[in-house]
Amino acid sequence: MKITKIMLLSSVVGLLLTGVSHAAEQNFKVVVNAYDTNIPELKVEGVTVTNIRAFNVLNEPETLVVKKGTSVKITVENKSPISEGFAIDEYGIKEIIKAGETKVISLVADKVGAFTIWCQLHPKNIHLPGTLNVIE
Repeated sequence: MKITKIMLLSSVVGLLLTGVSHAAEQNFKVVVNAYDTNIPELKVEGVTVTNIRAFNVLNEPETLVVKKGTSVKITVENKSPISEGFAIDEYGIKEIIKAGETKVISLVADKVGAFTIWCQLHPKNIHLPGTLNVIE
């Protein structure tokens, strides 16, 4: 009977410790992709526009969700043909990732809220911002 109780208690403690260590760190991989689109001609409501170029940069995935208190490691891979920024103002993060470079960014998610992930190097209308959501 004592052995059964000890085994049961050991199992419960082991599960609790596994859950705590698992929730303590979370890893993400974010890929910065650039999309360059050329449209030679577009007709909309009787108006013709020629030589349209759209260039957008997107973080994929664009939304990261973690629990408050979690240590977060974000591996950012830049597949854009130029250097890109990776900034989260509320966490004091302002990294520059060169074309083809991969960089690991670490933080502790100690503030609850939705925080914009953006490129501090280029105009905001070129980049589609991402979000770090820290929940209770």
